[in-house]
Amino acid sequence: MTIRRSRALLGLLFATAVLAVGAGWVRGSSPAARRTSHGDVPTIGDPIVQLQAQLDAGEVVLAHDSVLGYLPAVLTALHIPVSSQGLVFSRTSLQTDKITPWSPRAIYFSDDVYIGYVQESTFLEIAAVDPVRGAVFYTLSQEPRARPVFSRETTTCLMCHQSRPATGGVPGFMVISTLTDRYGYPVVGMHEGSTTDATPLRQRFGGWYVTGSAGAAGHAGNVYSPRLAHEITDKSAYRAQFDVRTARARDDLAGAFDATPYLSAHSDLVALMVLVHQTTVHNLITAVHESAPDAVFADSMARARGRDTTAGGHPGGDPAARLRRDVERLVRAMLFVGEAPFDGPVRGTTTFATNFPQAGPRDAQGRSLRDLDLARRLFTYPLSFLIYSDSFDALPALAKGEVYRQLDDVLGATHTPSEFAHLQPADRTAILEILTATKPDFVAWRRAVGR
Repeated sequence: MTIRRSRALLGLLFATAVLAVGAGWVRGSSPAARRTSHGDVPTIGDPIVQLQAQLDAGEVVLAHDSVLGYLPAVLTALHIPVSSQGLVFSRTSLQTDKITPWSPRAIYFSDDVYIGYVQESTFLEIAAVDPVRGAVFYTLSQEPRARPVFSRETTTCLMCHQSRPATGGVPGFMVISTLTDRYGYPVVGMHEGSTTDATPLRQRFGGWYVTGSAGAAGHAGNVYSPRLAHEITDKSAYRAQFDVRTARARDDLAGAFDATPYLSAHSDLVALMVLVHQTTVHNLITAVHESAPDAVFADSMARARGRDTTAGGHPGGDPAARLRRDVERLVRAMLFVGEAPFDGPVRGTTTFATNFPQAGPRDAQGRSLRDLDLARRLFTYPLSFLIYSDSFDALPALAKGEVYRQLDDVLGATHTPSEFAHLQPADRTAILEILTATKPDFVAWRRAVGR
């Protein structure tokens, strides 16, 4: 397959699942930790644009590896830990001719960048989070060059990565679970749409290698149909009777394929679950970014006419109503409304669960929104760590104020609405205390509105 044809398929870059595994999450992998990494100039923005500027200025040099190409150097430059490696064998991605159960694709991620590596490929696949525009896509040639150049990919990618069923209609990311045949070709999805925190664990991770265990119900990883996709006529019925639990708990991938060409031989279940949450929330933040300009304009026009814009919501009709709806969806996801229940402890096989929390800010009691629970639910304090992300921080004041208002209404409520019943009083108190200690503009907003 030529690189031109491969790039034409880049819209499928993350149409399969993305996992995280390996040795450990390092400090500096979060956007906040990178904001002053470019000399004394803040580096908020598209991380790939920032790295290209450093390459052009000669401030960063990417070493080329004879086997892995620029992969190790790119991971280092973007503060993406090897511990985030995930191994995906379903052929629902960019380079379908090279991805199989015996040669899976490797994915690496941080809070705002995703790197795809395929054996014997001529390029790396990259997706990054632009703080305002959402997902942006690039390729990087694996041929050695004096100055590597990231190539921006646009229209073809957005054919899939801006679809309403998968990303909510914004430039975003997809985490899909699918039952495959023995060659990795999709047979049928394990559930409808993208995987979210609400997807039952038993329906997640089809088409992926997974190391770890997920309680009694298990997950759908590590298995594929012995039959070929075209041999199965009633795919829904076949999915219903297929037992996906036969390889649900693996501590390693010995015997599944030759892991020698990869940076790690694990696909840690805990990291994958974090990524499911992360990709969902990034898309919802982008949706708020897209609805905010019209609402801000309507709000400014109302103010210019001397109308009250503080009581009973913002005037302006549909733009303001759309913004409130998008904010409500974001807040619900950030607070893990509808999170699928655990029926037993979730366990990974690497140090990801220990090292991931180290990247987040902590309050005086040592608590962080990145702290993992893994016995009852994913996070100890169920409010998304992406509240510290560049994309959240870049929200217009009107939109961010609405997010804070809705969050504060839930966290400070005397009687919690039923949909937030999973947040016990102690949870809401702890989250509010952590936010107060670690999110200065939240404190400033509360002070400004008299809360």
